[in-house]
Amino acid sequence: MPSRARQGKNQITLARALSKLGIASRSQAAELIKRGKVRVDGKAIRSPNVWIDLKKERIALNGNLLRSEQKIYFAFNKPLGVVTTRSDELGRKTVDDFLPKGLQYIFPIGRLDKDTSGLLLLTNDTRFGERVTNPIEKVSKTYEVRLNKPLRISDQQTLESPMKLDDGTELKSAVVDMISSDKVSCQITIHEGKNRQLRRMFEKVGYDVVALKRLSIGLIKLGNLKEGEHRPLTTKERASIG
Repeated sequence: MPSRARQGKNQITLARALSKLGIASRSQAAELIKRGKVRVDGKAIRSPNVWIDLKKERIALNGNLLRSEQKIYFAFNKPLGVVTTRSDELGRKTVDDFLPKGLQYIFPIGRLDKDTSGLLLLTNDTRFGERVTNPIEKVSKTYEVRLNKPLRISDQQTLESPMKLDDGTELKSAVVDMISSDKVSCQITIHEGKNRQLRRMFEKVGYDVVALKRLSIGLIKLGNLKEGEHRPLTTKERASIG
């Protein structure tokens, strides 16, 4: 019987359980629960925050017993102007517009803002997603950056040292490699994933980011994947995250 109080180490909230099963995002799951679409061991539950044990209790949606879905792991090359959501109230193109129709629920790991292109990972494995985004795991992210003017050596050295942004956010040192003779393009590797982090880092030292593209996440590389296309991760790539 589901409980309103957490009782064991294997328990999670009902909304998160639906997310872990690959059925819906937590917010979508909460709506389904509130509308009375979900039953646990035959009892209708309307609170998304009820704690359950996935190993012991049976969840049904619209009368159908739910089981763990096959895990999916995709690399996607996000084009410019595409938003990192499955739907958008403003009618903009989303990641979902590029995925196969009828695909079970998957979610983007982290975000790339509308004006950033490149590698985005998608999955229905919440543990995998947490390992990619958890700062403790120190998964590196490498980007190609084009600036509005040549990068001075002194500013490169500042970027390669621990720095503090104007709002007090503390960042670890980055690695910067120049990739053009005019010094307006570089590759930069970071280990965090703060909101608009790279744009804010370069603004801190006096530059505007003209173009930004993510090339890799850990050992997972964008490679020759074309814009708007996706591919499954290899077993080696999945294992490299830990």
